[in-house]
Amino acid sequence: MVTREALDGSPSEQLARWPSYGPGWDAAIAAGIDVALLEENLRLTPAERLAQLDQMTRLWESTRPDEDARDGAAEHAGAPARPR
Repeated sequence: MVTREALDGSPSEQLARWPSYGPGWDAAIAAGIDVALLEENLRLTPAERLAQLDQMTRLWESTRPDEDARDGAAEHAGAPARPR
């Protein structure tokens, strides 16, 4: 697990904390890419990554309005759909 301290600091300070995997990796850190998150996800097996994707998809779908509410919103262009 990555500690909060490992994520603090400027990109140049972070470059000093992470191993260099080449200029592309260093450029990603300098651009502000969260390489800790990349490394964490690359440690997962493909099955674990798919399970994570499935969980996030279900969360996303649970926050969307249902089909009837979306249809009602289209009928009243610009007006927000009301929950039923």
